[in-house]
Amino acid sequence: MSDIFLKLLNMSLAASWLIVVVVILRLIARKTPRWIICLSWGLVAIRLVCPFSIESPFGLVSSDEVITKNILSESHHKLNITTGVKTLDAVVNEYLGDTYHEGTTLEYDYGNTLMSELGMIWICGAFGLLLYVVIMNLRLRGHLKESVLLQEKICLCDYVRSPFVFGFFRPYIYLPSGIDESDVEYVIAHEKAHLQRKDHIWKMTAFLILAIYWFNPLSWVAFILFCRDIELACDEKVIKNMSAAEKKEYSESLLSCSFKKRIAIVYPLAFGEVGVKQRVKSILRYKRPTFAVLFLSFLGFIVIGICFLTNASQKHQFNESISTDLSPALVQTKKKEIELQQMLLDYDKDNITEVAVILEDFDDIDAYANIVVVGKEKVMDEDEQNNMKTIASEFLNIDGLNIYLVYVDSETLYSH
Repeated sequence: MSDIFLKLLNMSLAASWLIVVVVILRLIARKTPRWIICLSWGLVAIRLVCPFSIESPFGLVSSDEVITKNILSESHHKLNITTGVKTLDAVVNEYLGDTYHEGTTLEYDYGNTLMSELGMIWICGAFGLLLYVVIMNLRLRGHLKESVLLQEKICLCDYVRSPFVFGFFRPYIYLPSGIDESDVEYVIAHEKAHLQRKDHIWKMTAFLILAIYWFNPLSWVAFILFCRDIELACDEKVIKNMSAAEKKEYSESLLSCSFKKRIAIVYPLAFGEVGVKQRVKSILRYKRPTFAVLFLSFLGFIVIGICFLTNASQKHQFNESISTDLSPALVQTKKKEIELQQMLLDYDKDNITEVAVILEDFDDIDAYANIVVVGKEKVMDEDEQNNMKTIASEFLNIDGLNIYLVYVDSETLYSH
């Protein structure tokens, strides 16, 4: 459980940068069509769902492992985070250094215990949200049994106070029994636009992601804004060919059907429930986007995707971590040490927690490497150690006999 929660926590932190960017985009790119903003929220979903990431020269996300697996299990019980923002890392790590400093008395493997406890809280929260939605939807479904079919997949119901779409595989449009006839045409057009755009599926998917990442406040911000954006995108789809008079009538219908009390957290897609004031303003001010606006908006979408769906290359990160005061030869040696450390850490992520590499006389024919591997298991199989030596030998291009590898289990190391 702790490994799963830690993985989700790191994925959430990495995706938070993208959420902030999309929120800023909503504020400054007011002429951007809302369907493109909705696509940008899709990028956030991909970042949250995809368990792996790729590197690119254009990647702006420093790492998808802000908090490492060996949390609070390093020497002297120190904890560090690596967000990629040096100022932020310095402030946070200084605080953590003051809290978890050398000499702090903590039980062995305290970090994993903490992650296990947080993992249990996380699973309870996720289960609670899903249970709430299931109960609310079952109650709503029970009330809708009294509805009367008006026309194909459109029903009238006394319980309904605001028009909405309900259903996943077989969605129906539900209208209040007392709806004004002058509003029906606009309401049905709006709800049919939702169905054409498959918004009932995207909103449910967004909520499932929210249930997983409920612990991150930015996930709630993203979900709320996404719900508003799909309504705005749907409005734009309906009114794009309307005259000014028709837009005014559409806005009046929206106001007359507005209803403050929410029926459920994820369902339904209600005509007059989300951001009515903002939607009316957008409708009355709406102008069809020019080709230039569409081109720049889509270009911005692609740039955001490339920059925030990929991680900065490790080579670039290594260069930043190496002191510029070193000679060129020592810089190359340091790069090799860091790269080999990462390779060996990746060799067995379930066991290996730390790797230390020291290269001596790297530019000489008699170059050799000292490697210390720290792992969770008491012992490491000799064949595994030989495999790691082979990896190091091939990577460094030095004789395997000149590679000295020592394995130490973390419990023994930290107990002394």
